[in-house]
Amino acid sequence: MSTACKYKRLPTYVPRRYLYMQLTNPVMPLTNQQKQQISDFSDRIDLIEQGGLITDLDGTLIRQDGGRYFMPDPVSTGLQGIYNTNCPVVINSIRFPLSVINTFAKQWFSISKVSVPLVTLNGSQTGYIHKDKKGGFTFEEVESFPLGQKELASFISDLENITEGGGNALAFYYPRDWKKGEIIWTADPDKVAETKQKYKSASHVHAGDIKSLDQHLGNEDISMIFLLDLREDSGIPARHSDHKDFYTAKNVNKSSGAKNMVKHLDRQIHHFIGAGDTPMDVFLKEVGLALKVGRMDLGFECKSPVVQIDHIEDIGDVFNEIAISCTRSKILSDHR
Repeated sequence: MSTACKYKRLPTYVPRRYLYMQLTNPVMPLTNQQKQQISDFSDRIDLIEQGGLITDLDGTLIRQDGGRYFMPDPVSTGLQGIYNTNCPVVINSIRFPLSVINTFAKQWFSISKVSVPLVTLNGSQTGYIHKDKKGGFTFEEVESFPLGQKELASFISDLENITEGGGNALAFYYPRDWKKGEIIWTADPDKVAETKQKYKSASHVHAGDIKSLDQHLGNEDISMIFLLDLREDSGIPARHSDHKDFYTAKNVNKSSGAKNMVKHLDRQIHHFIGAGDTPMDVFLKEVGLALKVGRMDLGFECKSPVVQIDHIEDIGDVFNEIAISCTRSKILSDHR
């Protein structure tokens, strides 16, 4: 694959993860048509001055291998190129702030060197990840849209329907106070230890009846709830697989979150390039150029051209093309 980055000499020992990625996800060069789509949009100075890049994380820039989440080298190199052009980058993730910080902040800040605008929890909370003087990371909220009484009542009703039918469920909930992280509820006290072991990202796991859970949720602002239905229990089902199991405030999603953050940045979303991979990435409908990673059907139409990217690693090449175009447009603008 042709890229604008410099390749490092491989060490004598090549990690098995690297070899696996190359065998199962061969990097495909961009077609001339794709390059033209990218340059037609990113050659405009509006991308730098009024837009930027807004991107999902998991499945778009981030790969999972053996429980470890990481950004492949071609992606980090391409992302570095975009930052080098002073093009703003916004993260738009279903993850909660503490998860983004614990999992990605160190690597991301080694690339960005600046605070990162973040849309989190399916659009429920926006803000910035900052690096403090001691080298740690913190989240600063800009806006929050916690669940109202109707949304909470809808969740409790759905949970009761599951349990009254003899089923089991886990409730993952995310307080507005980002430092509390992810809290998991189970009806079975005997499942607390097992749940803690399975979901290491959780800050706290507790058991109780639905009435006590309802009281917990009513005592503070809750940004989002994820209901994991275990009725079809052939092992724990994959999390974050069905957006119908997510509960947020009315009309709150990754599109509304993107618009709110872009407005805060005093920019316009139709001047942004968006990258995503699932039907939850509805902000792709609003951007000026959409980068779709993988072959999952999004279930919606985008207003703008769509660049199809088969593998996560390939988006690094796209970022290189964007960086080249941004540099070119900046030079032309400076000489007008």
